[in-house]
Amino acid sequence: MRQKDFGEIGARWRWLFWETLIIVLGVLIAFAVNDYWSDNNDRELELQYLMRLHSDLKSDEEWVTNYKKNAIPIKMAALDAIAPVVRGKQPVPEDVENFLRNVSLGGIGGASPNYFVTETTFDDLKATGNLRLIRDVDLRNKINDYYVDFGNNHERVLARTTGYSKYVHSILPAEKRQNMNMEAMQEFGVQRAVDKILSTEFEDLLGQEYNFAYFMLSMYAIFASRSMDLAEMVDAHIRQLENL
Repeated sequence: MRQKDFGEIGARWRWLFWETLIIVLGVLIAFAVNDYWSDNNDRELELQYLMRLHSDLKSDEEWVTNYKKNAIPIKMAALDAIAPVVRGKQPVPEDVENFLRNVSLGGIGGASPNYFVTETTFDDLKATGNLRLIRDVDLRNKINDYYVDFGNNHERVLARTTGYSKYVHSILPAEKRQNMNMEAMQEFGVQRAVDKILSTEFEDLLGQEYNFAYFMLSMYAIFASRSMDLAEMVDAHIRQLENL
């Protein structure tokens, strides 16, 4: 083969090499640009999800804190007020209307305990597979544990509900439980209601409802703290993402 032919072949190979290199570099640059925008989109989605989670958690914290500070103390005070009478240590008070009102208030939260955790954002994260967008593994695990643990503990609460509320519903007019008045009770039977409240059956239910109230107080205290702690952790990650 002539020298000229070797030169032409070498030129073609050099041209092919540079053309291939340019194509490969173009593909790599395209991948890099795509990864860059994809990463940016993922970070934006992560930020949006964390902001929504933070809002959900603050709502959970507010609800459970208010319930723990208001509803449960009302329930406990009502049970404390009627317990000596139900247990035969004190006579039925002259203010029967207030006594019956306390009997009713003692059943707060007993018929259908509230499922107070807001799961909208978490359900979205699971359904779309976007839980992976939360890069911090520890945070991701804590978010998952929070919702799973509450679901399990709510099942425990439901398992501990008593027959107290159902019993009270059978002796007090439903529409008058919060605003008890004797006119409404006359038709329902005041003495009948009092006799049933002084029964051994109701005394047993009272003890069970006390235990249920203490369990709710304990569980809600734990989740008020967990909601607050997780909200603070999520907020810290939000600030970190906003500063990137």
